[in-house]
Amino acid sequence: MLSAALAALSPLCAEQQWWQQEPLRIIDLTTSMSQIDYQDAASLAARKAALGYNAEHLEVMGMPAGLDDLHFYFRSKVAGRENPDFLARYMPEAKKNGLRIFIYFNVHWYTKKFAEQHPDWRMIRENGKPLDDVYDTGADFCINTPWREWVFQVLRDLAAYPIDGIFYDGPVFRADTCYCHFCQQKYRRQYGSAMPSKSQRTGKAFAQLVEFQANSIKDFLHDSNVILKGIRPSLALYANGGVRGANWATGRLNRVQVAEQDLLGSEGGFISGDLTRTPLWKPGLTARMLETQAGGKPTIIFSAASHKPWTFSVLPGPELKLLYADTIANGAGVWMGITPFEFEEPEMKDLAEMNEFLKKNSPSFLHTRSEAQVAVVWSDVTANFYSGAQAQLIDIDRTAQRSRIGNLDAEFAGITEPLLRAHVPFDVLDDVSLEREPLDRYRAIFLPNVACMSDQVAERLRGWVEKGGNLFADFETSLYDETGIRRQEFALSGVFGVSSSGKLFGPRQWDFMRPTASHRLLAGVRREFIPSPGYYVQVRPVSGSVLLKYTEKLAGRYDGVPKLTADPGLVVNRVGKGTAVYMSGDLGNSIDSFHTPELMQLVSNAGVQLGASPVRVENLPGSVELVVRSQDGGRRKLIHLVNFTGEMTRPIRHVLPVDNARITLGFNASKARTLWGGQQLPLKKDASGRISITVPRIAEYEVVAVE
Repeated sequence: MLSAALAALSPLCAEQQWWQQEPLRIIDLTTSMSQIDYQDAASLAARKAALGYNAEHLEVMGMPAGLDDLHFYFRSKVAGRENPDFLARYMPEAKKNGLRIFIYFNVHWYTKKFAEQHPDWRMIRENGKPLDDVYDTGADFCINTPWREWVFQVLRDLAAYPIDGIFYDGPVFRADTCYCHFCQQKYRRQYGSAMPSKSQRTGKAFAQLVEFQANSIKDFLHDSNVILKGIRPSLALYANGGVRGANWATGRLNRVQVAEQDLLGSEGGFISGDLTRTPLWKPGLTARMLETQAGGKPTIIFSAASHKPWTFSVLPGPELKLLYADTIANGAGVWMGITPFEFEEPEMKDLAEMNEFLKKNSPSFLHTRSEAQVAVVWSDVTANFYSGAQAQLIDIDRTAQRSRIGNLDAEFAGITEPLLRAHVPFDVLDDVSLEREPLDRYRAIFLPNVACMSDQVAERLRGWVEKGGNLFADFETSLYDETGIRRQEFALSGVFGVSSSGKLFGPRQWDFMRPTASHRLLAGVRREFIPSPGYYVQVRPVSGSVLLKYTEKLAGRYDGVPKLTADPGLVVNRVGKGTAVYMSGDLGNSIDSFHTPELMQLVSNAGVQLGASPVRVENLPGSVELVVRSQDGGRRKLIHLVNFTGEMTRPIRHVLPVDNARITLGFNASKARTLWGGQQLPLKKDASGRISITVPRIAEYEVVAVE
């Protein structure tokens, strides 16, 4: 019951800081691009509160083409000129309306004129020239220069007001920075050698450089926190964290820097370009990753109401509700960035409705944990060191040309989508999870081309499978060490039951695989010819059973019926009490590119069969995401259903409701209630004793609380 949940949470809340006691509903009205005090403080605070937000990133520094010292709307010892003290006027109004205030502090974008006034602060490229094209108009400063003392003085000045915390947008490095003399001196002191180039992204030297830059950011955050907590222990600090992508360029490694932050946040809800190529469930995937990396601290998903790259735009209301729902369903708090123009739009009522729902049901979103028994690995190590895929983000605002061979983002998307569409709840783990955190709760772990892997991780996975775990991997998984150096053999060769020839075949533009044995993993895969992944590693079976083999490469799409080769495509291997499934092709990449039904079915089968969930659903389309979380030591289950069923286009302007979804529970239950609909649901028990419930209607979002 809700009252019981509240009672269970109250002792925890009494011992925790304010940012841990309620799910955060944060608004950022980006006034820094227009006019900080564009509206009366009292009416502005009241309007934000009326929309249901309980916190905000408040912008009190103007940024015309970047930050400088001329646009501070608060009192500061380092201000270049005195402007109206908007912060002093606004704070009482915010407190009156129950708004917690994080000051938004941009620490990665400065005007060129300000940079010219402080040449010794500037971030320096590898060629010795200063960085001068940030967001096309600005510059950036390096955290290892005396600029840090300027930042720290601004912190002290801001903390003199009754604010609640600081949010750093940044700091970051870039793909070819920072080679300033401060960084070079610091690096030589720590490692006893000159800084290596960022252009060679493999080996120990590059690993040390990534470590150095990540630790430099960590040091900066540490010193910032010492200043803030020394003024007021209740002041929170956090930064715009690492993305689910390659973070070597920016130095933002969440596992390194989370210790110096009070929350962990990332831009999981920024969507741009052709949305048909963007996973509907992007916020939830990032939220899962952050939960793994946060060490129990609250997580925040940053979403933008605009469809990027158009800054002054607004997505349809259903898209905004789905961004919000997928965030909170996966255990994260919400940050919504909007412009003053969007603040006036009717879609804000959709966000207000979500805020009201979260506020009303706040106890059901606090101190929850995932009940997933399946995990998919996002490997930061592979993203940073793997030669098969370029960095996803080589600069803050420039996307790299990426190789499609082994592309990590596509691999991850192609493996997670069939699992989501098969209603398989799963967590997102990382390399640290595999290296030293408990894996026993998972029945199945998926490795989408986790190419770079240490011997230690390989050994842990081998032991986990031997004890009964089920592993699913594809392509070059474990074929490189943790610094990107290619091995002669898979580190997991014995687990996969195959040996690598060292050869890579492809592209296979119109080629096939054929089944060579019957197996439950191939249930529903009835074709004689199955479209082949675009590339595959040539392997030979050692102890594994071959279920699929590749056909010979065709010279053209109409080149006749291809003959079968000896090259295995899919291998199943029994290891101790567990099972390993290995696909030698870039399976996830191929699914993401073509959504081949047979390949999607294969991954769905593996998720359902190898990682059987205690919660099963029927009468639900694959466009409804299932997330299972719990409270009170697992005694209270929360079944989240996010309905992405639109009209076959994006952005989604209308969600099609789903009626009479049936949920079967693999555990005992006494009561079930919908949080959005507010209905008590009858429990039905079948002849085998399994309990089922029926959810009358799911619009964009529903949560079923099961006691």
